[in-house]
Amino acid sequence: MIIRLVRVVLVLMMVAGVAHAQAPPASFFAGRSNDELRQLAADRHNDVLLRRSAATRLVTALADDGKFDEAEAAAREFADNIDPQAIKHVRAVRRRGRVHVIALGALGVTLALLLVSLLARWRSLTRALPTLRRAAPVVVFFFAFAGAVGGYLATRYENGSAEPFLIFSGVMIPFAMMLRAWSFVGSARLPARVARGVAALAGTVAIGFLVVEVVNPSFLQSFGL
Repeated sequence: MIIRLVRVVLVLMMVAGVAHAQAPPASFFAGRSNDELRQLAADRHNDVLLRRSAATRLVTALADDGKFDEAEAAAREFADNIDPQAIKHVRAVRRRGRVHVIALGALGVTLALLLVSLLARWRSLTRALPTLRRAAPVVVFFFAFAGAVGGYLATRYENGSAEPFLIFSGVMIPFAMMLRAWSFVGSARLPARVARGVAALAGTVAIGFLVVEVVNPSFLQSFGL
C-alpha cells in the first residue's frame, strides 16, 4: 500500500515537472503583437499551456490598451483555456478608467472653484500673505514627514515603493497652500466653509489616486482597480 502511494506521488511530481517545463517563459512573448498572441492562442497544435499563456496575455494587453470590448470578446473566445485572473484584470482596469475620469473631474472642479474665488478676491490676497508665510513651514513639515514615513513603510513590503508617497507629498504642498489662501479670502459662512471642505477632500483624494495610477498602479489592486 505504501509503495503504491509512493509511486502515485512520484508520477504526479513528474507530471507537474513536465507541465512546468512546457510553460513558456515571459521572454517568449516579449515584443509580440496582439495578432500574434491571438494566433498562438487559437492554434490547436500548440501546447495547452502555451495557448493558455498567449490567451491570457492577449486579454490583459487589450485591457491595458483601453480596448475593453475587444478584451472581453477575446476572454469569451478563449474561455475554455485562460487564466481567470485575466478576466478580473479586464474588469478592474475598466473600473480604474471610470475612476480616472471621476478623479480628473473632481480635481478640475476643485481647481476651477479655487482659482475663480482667488481671482475674484485678488486684492485680499495681499492681506493673506502673512498668514500663508506662517502656515508654510507647518504645511511643508507635515507633508514631508507624512511622505517620508509613508514611503519608508511602503518599502517594507514586497514590491513596495516610496515614490508614490513622495510625489503625493510634493504635489500636496502647493495645493494645500492654495487651499489655505482660498480659506482666507473665502466667505466665513458655514455653507461656504463646508463646500470648501468637500472640494478640498475631493481634490486631495483625486490627486492621491492619479499619482498612484501613474507611478505604481499595482497599489490599486487591493481596491479592485
